[in-house]
Amino acid sequence: MPRRRGAASGLLIFVLGAWCAAVPFVGPLFNLTIGPDQAFDMTSGRFWLSLVPGVVAAIGGLMLMRSANRASATLGAQVAMAGGIWLVVGPTVSMLWNDGVMQTGQPAGGTSRQVLELLLYFYGTGAAITALAGIAFGRVSARHAGDVERLTAATERDRDGDGVPDDRERGAVAAGSARDRDGDGIPDDREGAGRFSRGERERDAEITPGRDTTAR
Repeated sequence: MPRRRGAASGLLIFVLGAWCAAVPFVGPLFNLTIGPDQAFDMTSGRFWLSLVPGVVAAIGGLMLMRSANRASATLGAQVAMAGGIWLVVGPTVSMLWNDGVMQTGQPAGGTSRQVLELLLYFYGTGAAITALAGIAFGRVSARHAGDVERLTAATERDRDGDGVPDDRERGAVAAGSARDRDGDGIPDDREGAGRFSRGERERDAEITPGRDTTAR
């Protein structure tokens, strides 16, 4: 599989994942706050609902960018998709263990600012990561015509799977047959005229018992 197939999606996913992991800690510096308004303040909500899924998505993006293997690229897309899905559903699911209140805390500012903060922290970015991961998953898991052509060419070059191209094997066999047709371990050109092959010496020994055929 060409490495470029998942590179663009992987790069975008990595950037978005890094943003999600960092925005709770640097957002207050840009007047984008959900929960505590102090920058670089670690809370359980920021850890489980922003940092963890952001890092997971970023790791999946890196796997997509660097992998030239279909299996590992597919795994990277699935990892990134898991991070994106958790960014979307995590704040709501956190109400189950936080007394019915989202563990993220409340967004600051007016209605427009609150919507922007929720989209940038969780829902919008998580949806984008999930969509990109789904596109990448489809691209890297499908077998394209170019993949079939490369696989067919490789099979034609090495049908027995021993790692040696077939044309080299044929050349080696032909060269070996030309050098030692009778299989006695002595090249034919060294046997020379007037020297019998091993098969001829054996037949001569059968016809003439006791005759020395070791040297001619």
